[in-house]
Amino acid sequence: MSGTQLLLLVAATALITSGLTLILGWLALRRWLQPQFEARLAVLAETLEARVKAGVGAAGQDLLEPLRVQVYGGVEQAATELLPKIRAELTAGFQEAAAEALPAFREEVRKGFTDALSASDLLDRTAKKVVRTGSSLMESGLNLLRATRPDDRGDGEPR
Repeated sequence: MSGTQLLLLVAATALITSGLTLILGWLALRRWLQPQFEARLAVLAETLEARVKAGVGAAGQDLLEPLRVQVYGGVEQAATELLPKIRAELTAGFQEAAAEALPAFREEVRKGFTDALSASDLLDRTAKKVVRTGSSLMESGLNLLRATRPDDRGDGEPR
């Protein structure tokens, strides 16, 4: 064996043993170490998640009151800016609607009063007829009574 062949044999042996060592290391990692790493990673993830939730909850509680104050202030400011405009628009709308409806309303009221006055005139005439009829009935009844007993009065003539 010459020096070159010996060198090639040593290099080939070194490469083969290195490859086998690498394969055995990879198999050992996959079989024994990786499940342990994954279990530790899961525990760390749960711990991190719990800490983050606690931190976010505390930060949310800390920020809730300032946010509430800001929202209330914003709503109040918007209301103070918008309410006069809304009031003006509503007032204008009501005035416009009243201006459109008022003549018809006045006419209806006028008709109602006219009808009521004519109805009271009718009632007046009816009451007068009832009084006249009632008085004539009483007069007739009294005349009948007088006619049957003329000597009660003394002279016998109707008054």
